[in-house]
Amino acid sequence: MREALAAALPFVAWARVWSPLAPAAWRDEAWQALALPGRFSDCESEFLATFVVGLPTPPIPLLLHATLGRDGGAVREDWMRVIAHLGLRFGERTLPPDHLGAACEAIAFAIEREEPVLIREIVKRYLDPWCVAASERLAASQRDDVVARLPGLFAEELRAI
Repeated sequence: MREALAAALPFVAWARVWSPLAPAAWRDEAWQALALPGRFSDCESEFLATFVVGLPTPPIPLLLHATLGRDGGAVREDWMRVIAHLGLRFGERTLPPDHLGAACEAIAFAIEREEPVLIREIVKRYLDPWCVAASERLAASQRDDVVARLPGLFAEELRAI
């Protein structure tokens, strides 16, 4: 059980990194816990401009359906089933069910509960494809900063599960 909890903790940190609801101090703590380069506060504006803010959407949305070009209703329904299966309950301020931050919380809980089939399917259907799409878009922009490396670093964490 301790091993499962230890394996889940990085995804709790990733949930804080990806969540626009997390206070900046929590993101900085998570950034350090994940041993990401530098500090979150040093690249916050680039992070927000890449993943959170944009018209009509950010360049790489943290909503899985948007980045993957899938029907939002169907993807959210998939995630609501995952959340219900895991028995997760969120507070009054919540992210959409198919938000990458919420997905990281769900995967952390699935790891803790030792649900290998669910973990494998979540990673295969949603998280790996999001990492690939995000990495391709960032490679096309020819950026070489910490924020541009985040999808690859996140993918490495997924491979370690």
